[in-house]
Amino acid sequence: MLPPIEIDGQKTESVKVGDNLNVITKGVTEVTTNNAEVLEVSQPRDDGSAQFNAGAKVVGPGTAKLVVLDADGKLYAVKVTATE
Repeated sequence: MLPPIEIDGQKTESVKVGDNLNVITKGVTEVTTNNAEVLEVSQPRDDGSAQFNAGAKVVGPGTAKLVVLDADGKLYAVKVTATE
């Protein structure tokens, strides 16, 4: 298993199906995508014993945007192109 791809600002990423994106930006409250057939997003959370970053798993080929938000709104977007 490859390590996750760290995301910390607006950029373009070329990825493969099966890759994981790990949003390491501080203060993130939510992530969204415009194409759930390419990215399966996961929200930041705290289970009481550990904090988990927001991110996404690449689940299919194609293009998508991963939008990263904080309490004030949109921080940035990442354009993702995924291949098999």
